[in-house]
Amino acid sequence: MLRLNLSDTDLETLSEALDDPSIDDRAKRKLLAIRMHALNVPHAAIARTLNITDDTVTNYVKLYESKGLEGLLENRFFQPTSKVAPFFDAIKKSLADEPVASAKEGAARIKKLTQVELSETQARRIMKQLGLEYRKTAAIPGGADPQLQLDFLTHELLPRLEEAQKGERRVFFVDAAHFVLGAFLGMIWCFTRIFIPSASGRQRYSVLGAVETRHHDLVTIQTTGSVNAGTVCELILKLDKEYPGEELTLVMDNARYQYNSQVQELAERLNIELLYLPAYSPNLNLIERVWKLVKSKCLRNHYYEDFGSFRSAIDSFLASLRGKNRPLLQSLITENFQLYSNPKS
Repeated sequence: MLRLNLSDTDLETLSEALDDPSIDDRAKRKLLAIRMHALNVPHAAIARTLNITDDTVTNYVKLYESKGLEGLLENRFFQPTSKVAPFFDAIKKSLADEPVASAKEGAARIKKLTQVELSETQARRIMKQLGLEYRKTAAIPGGADPQLQLDFLTHELLPRLEEAQKGERRVFFVDAAHFVLGAFLGMIWCFTRIFIPSASGRQRYSVLGAVETRHHDLVTIQTTGSVNAGTVCELILKLDKEYPGEELTLVMDNARYQYNSQVQELAERLNIELLYLPAYSPNLNLIERVWKLVKSKCLRNHYYEDFGSFRSAIDSFLASLRGKNRPLLQSLITENFQLYSNPKS
């Protein structure tokens, strides 16, 4: 049997290579085989341990004897080249300019560009190789003005947020959410399709909320009626009571019940600043993230038998965001704002 005589330096080099995280598992298996061979472990035992054949162990030993460590680390695994590889730049540009909705459409597009016919599996692999991911599209308001949003963020919002970080004021993002009793459906890992019962009727539970950026406080007003100017005034009075003598800025959209003389007069009397977002700018209102969190953690794929239990679940979760679940707000309410370069494209 072929027997290698390894010096202490050789063994040390093998050990260092085994500890190197940049070396892949295939190469490390070869290194382990040589290390065990040097420890006089029988080839049959090495083969069983590494789940390879006796002949493979022998081939590793011969490879090390002839080419040393570099021979073991050489990637000799055959990697075929795709027939469409020369067209990758053209395919990438085409898919970036006009995305496809399925692997079948992707295969058709690739065939049109290259005259090479691929299966759906092959097309999917090529698209992944090019860096594409299968993602859900997202909607933005068609009337959004990206330049106006950028100017507002730069000159109005960020300076106030900097003051808030210094403890000079509190900035609250304000908006209402309207939760309708029914099934909030979502994706779930399961063996068979799961059906969620949905309550009949259109009973609605509305929450007007304000979330703060520095300590991630959440203040809410819940109602089974409509959110109106009176509800907004109630929230303003509640904030003034909870944060007496502090500089408060409320960031809100231009909904009629918020952009209202009654609301503005109350805020002026209490010395509370109202900062109105540009039109069609929900992406700049951080509390939208809170409403998505409520739906995700409290409502999605849950069935509530009656309106009372539905309300109770929402109230309990909102209360938890002021207590044990406050870390969820800390991770969500960050000053990273989504801006759009061209919302109409």
